[in-house]
Amino acid sequence: MTDAASPPTAEPGTDWRGAAATADPRVELAAIRTGLALERTRMSSDRTLMAVMRTALSLIAFGLVIFEFLHYARELFGQPELLPVPTVRKVAIALVGVGLGVLGLGIVSHAMFLRRLRRQRDQLSNRGLVPLALDLPGSIATSLAILLFIIGMVAIIRMIYRSGLLDWLGP
Repeated sequence: MTDAASPPTAEPGTDWRGAAATADPRVELAAIRTGLALERTRMSSDRTLMAVMRTALSLIAFGLVIFEFLHYARELFGQPELLPVPTVRKVAIALVGVGLGVLGLGIVSHAMFLRRLRRQRDQLSNRGLVPLALDLPGSIATSLAILLFIIGMVAIIRMIYRSGLLDWLGP
């Protein structure tokens, strides 16, 4: 049984605690809580990126639907043009572009936030206020956001090519 005044023992070479933590067990508990708070903050950032991804996906999908529906309607009904075709195409491409812009800004913002969070974690860890085992790994949300961005870029390039907006480049 350990005395309440004596610091908890750790395996040799694994003691991450600073002098304040070894002197007072309450500091160690606070350090663990701080580490868990950092993990919750990272997960919250991932949820924010997922919300940005949902918004971007909605914009990209809506733009693609408008663009493809225009081609489908022209083939099915002949040439009924309620709106001029170039206008509808430009609106569809603009929606996809806005979706890609939102997604790109979300990815950059998320990466910058994670960099700041890792810096804070390292500063706290150097002072012995956060366990060294705390790691802030890359997230699946970031990988999915990058994949969605690549798919969106392929879609907008295809839309621009199909709409003839690249004809001014020449053969």
